[in-house]
Amino acid sequence: MALSPEVAFEQHRERLLSVIYLRMGPQLRTRMDAEDILQEVAIEAINSWHTLSDEASAGAWLVTLAKRKVARILRDQIGVAARNPNRERHVMTDLPIADRRSGPVTAADRRDRLELLGKALERLSDDYREVVLLTKIEGLPAKEVGVRMDRSENAVNLLLSRALKRLAEELKL
Repeated sequence: MALSPEVAFEQHRERLLSVIYLRMGPQLRTRMDAEDILQEVAIEAINSWHTLSDEASAGAWLVTLAKRKVARILRDQIGVAARNPNRERHVMTDLPIADRRSGPVTAADRRDRLELLGKALERLSDDYREVVLLTKIEGLPAKEVGVRMDRSENAVNLLLSRALKRLAEELKL
């Protein structure tokens, strides 16, 4: 007997809801309900059921659909596409990005700031530290960082955003 998309969906409903909820993050949870995304995944599953090659892998296939749906919504709602320049603000800091002044006092100050940055980077998780170093220090594009870290370009951008926020907290900015 062939498995229908409706039956498969009901069998994996709770698992899918958990995956969606956990991947949404707090920002998206304030904008949307996980059940709404689950309904969209159900519609997508029914419409693309014919692409499923093996009914035994229906659960994994549905989870993949759910992950992709959440990633698309995050990109569209919270990511670059949803940027509102009116909401952006300049972050004031005592740590200038480029300090071209010279002299022994300035050099010592620069060393102190680099030491603070180094210690703050050490307190970050490995993924956060790596994404900051690859993008901001080495200057690699997100696509190349994604290849190195085995992540999508969108995932790298989200990880970088979170890492920079955490780094700012560590530096008490």
